[in-house]
Amino acid sequence: MTQKNIIYCFLFVLMGSLNTYAQIWKDPKANIDARVEDLLSKMTLEEKINYCGSRIPAIERLKIPSFEWYGEALHGIIGWNCTQFPQNIAMGSTWNPDLMFDVATAISNEARALKNMGQKEVMMFSPTVNMARDPRWGRNGECYSEDPFLMSEMARMYIRGMQGNDPKYTKTVTTVKHYVANNVDTGREKHHSIINKKDLYEYYFPAYKTCVVDEESTGIMTALNGLNGIPCSAHNWLVNDVLRKEWGFDGYVVADWTAVEGLEKRMNYAKSQPESAAMAIKAGVDQECFRNDKKQAPMVYALKPAIEQGLLTEKELDVSVRRLLRLRFMTGDFDDPSLNPYSKIPASIMECDAHKKLALRAAEQAIVLLKNDNVLPLKKNIKSLAVIGPFADRCWMGIYSGFPKSKVSPFAGLKNMSSAKISYAKGCEVTKNATDDKKIAEAVALAKKSEHVILVVGNDETTSTENIDRKSLRLPGNQHKLIKAVQAVNKNIILVLVPSGPTAITWEQNTIPGIICAWPNGQEQGTALANVLFGNTNPGGKLNSTWYKSDNDLPDFNDYNIQTGRTYMYFQGKPLYPFGYGLSYSNFKIENIELSRKKISVQENLTVHVNVSNLSTIDGDEVVQVYVRDLKTSQKTPIKALKGFKRVSVPARGTKSIKIILPYEAFSYYDTKEEQFMVEEGMFEILVGNSSDNITIAKTIAVKGGIVPSIKVGQKSGYFNSEDENRYKKWDYLYKDESSMKSSEIKEGNDVAWIAYDITFVDPGFYVNTWNAELNFTSSTKKAIVETSMAGAKIGSYTISDKQLILPITIPIPPEYGKPVRLKIKTLNGEVKHKSIKIIPPGNKEPFVINRVIAKSKN
Repeated sequence: MTQKNIIYCFLFVLMGSLNTYAQIWKDPKANIDARVEDLLSKMTLEEKINYCGSRIPAIERLKIPSFEWYGEALHGIIGWNCTQFPQNIAMGSTWNPDLMFDVATAISNEARALKNMGQKEVMMFSPTVNMARDPRWGRNGECYSEDPFLMSEMARMYIRGMQGNDPKYTKTVTTVKHYVANNVDTGREKHHSIINKKDLYEYYFPAYKTCVVDEESTGIMTALNGLNGIPCSAHNWLVNDVLRKEWGFDGYVVADWTAVEGLEKRMNYAKSQPESAAMAIKAGVDQECFRNDKKQAPMVYALKPAIEQGLLTEKELDVSVRRLLRLRFMTGDFDDPSLNPYSKIPASIMECDAHKKLALRAAEQAIVLLKNDNVLPLKKNIKSLAVIGPFADRCWMGIYSGFPKSKVSPFAGLKNMSSAKISYAKGCEVTKNATDDKKIAEAVALAKKSEHVILVVGNDETTSTENIDRKSLRLPGNQHKLIKAVQAVNKNIILVLVPSGPTAITWEQNTIPGIICAWPNGQEQGTALANVLFGNTNPGGKLNSTWYKSDNDLPDFNDYNIQTGRTYMYFQGKPLYPFGYGLSYSNFKIENIELSRKKISVQENLTVHVNVSNLSTIDGDEVVQVYVRDLKTSQKTPIKALKGFKRVSVPARGTKSIKIILPYEAFSYYDTKEEQFMVEEGMFEILVGNSSDNITIAKTIAVKGGIVPSIKVGQKSGYFNSEDENRYKKWDYLYKDESSMKSSEIKEGNDVAWIAYDITFVDPGFYVNTWNAELNFTSSTKKAIVETSMAGAKIGSYTISDKQLILPITIPIPPEYGKPVRLKIKTLNGEVKHKSIKIIPPGNKEPFVINRVIAKSKN
């Protein structure tokens, strides 16, 4: 071979090797860090900056399509025909982390199915683990508990179910929010939470740490508020020091909605937008949440000027972009779908039979029986039943809900369950309305001629939601007036609450014979409630927060100090219903406690053995709760603190033995001087019962003092159970066969008249649950009934009064703005002639009218 040929061969091999290297990011066998570095090296500064917002443009030259880093999966995907499970506050009341894992698995399977269909990405802004420290908080319904341990155990199984157990690919990206202490919603963009370090580490941090360290969650969202004078999205100690260095978090951090912009505009913490963006990146924040059809996130526009002004370097920006790119490799975005087990999840599982059955089971387990003076369960031979209240014929699922095809209201659930004559009256609106007195009179008239009354009341997004805090724990509007008026004519009342949190119903507790807390309980709530009312299901849910008698029992709303009487741990008064409380149709006995040790040494576990007996003739569930009390301490410690629990199903007349393990850290407190968790040597009480106020067994044990070692990602807490079978299940374990992965729901026929409008919604720039609208008619017959639906998901049905030409309605927010959505209006009874629909956007945007009918029935 000539020298010239040798040179050619060398160049050929060299070019081939360079070409191979150039494609490292596309090689699924390559190390993920090498893939990230390779792709990062190919990106321009502008392309890197674009990753710091929610809508990421395509990189055409690399054949990378556009991408939306924005999804909601609080208790179901916000999307059309997605199964909606009980709201988080309801899931917390199941006290069942295994059930939480099942629900999260179903939600993430639907998320993956949507991605496989090319409809959505799998970047989810959930779970919410802000502590429910005050029931007046507008987003109280989004979180699992006021207790840090119950919150942690429910959140850990949400993370595990959402992210999946595949060793290489992440099923969905979870984003734990809102870090930290965002518990005032009104004016949250300017609010600072003032919290001492002890409360932070003992109360506000634990659930985040569990998600990050034990479950290795992929993302964190910083809160809109500030912490102790520094905005959370520019808080170097909070993000870099605690989250990243102390806990070892290497995932991505996103600032809540335009929070980086807010550093200058609302917090007055930065002097300019470039400085705001530089502050966020340097504090460890990678991205700013913002979704708009025409504009990028404010942070995106500010980053290049920040670099040009010397406030930030491209190298510092690269740190954030690496974290964001890494997640896309973890989800399998750049790999052949055949390599990813989640690419096999079919479209048929959307709102499939298995998921609806799971939604029903979760709703049944969430229901809490608060009072029962021998009026429940209802007799099956009941003759007449009045179902009354603003939530009686409404399937209210809570804020951040999607749009399933199937929804069962309490009224519909009872009608499906019983052969009795079941009648409905609204009774009043949720908030005060000029028509309330007339509606109350109608409800009273119905109650007079009915054998029993089911009265369904509560509060919704008009009184408690994002940006709106509750003004009081009392029922809003004239609902209490409605209850008293109906009770005056019919004493056979079952009160059903659909609340966003603890509600002050002292008069009702003293007067009404039966009370149920049914929560915003998912799409199967009506069936679940009917099953409990008629005894087909034995209620076993427990309250996840303290219910107070009045607003006077609460400290100042803006006081974040837990030790000033907040939660069951420090509240000195007598609650209306204690934390952990819930009745059953069965009578249980917890007895024969045995402790595995007489004395606990440093880093030793304690196993608590107890027997649970069902003394009744029907099967039922009991929740065994284990609390710890430090009997003599130099520290300010809780009156008692939950450290273990287990929901157990016990057959009629049966007994089950259970064990609950308490790790050494269960006895610890945070030492602010040593800046670590420690156990103070002394005597502790182990308290076992079925609520925080109903302790049936107590035993004392000596615990040796010591240090609880600090842990970070790669290590595990004492509560981490590596043998938990949930850590090994594959995505399809929920389905018995292929038929359960499909919906057996009968398809709707076209035997009624209908018309359809196409509506394009514009992003209002803030979260809303519904938009207002008006249907306009040229004529209608008396008592005509119309039903509205969008994308196959039913919204509601309405009776039109005589000569009524304008019908006010509400329509759900669409999963995506800027895309036309079809609103279908069916005429179920009588005749209507449609004229137009008026859309009334929230905020200050102008209403607009659509008069073009895009489609209609042939009849």
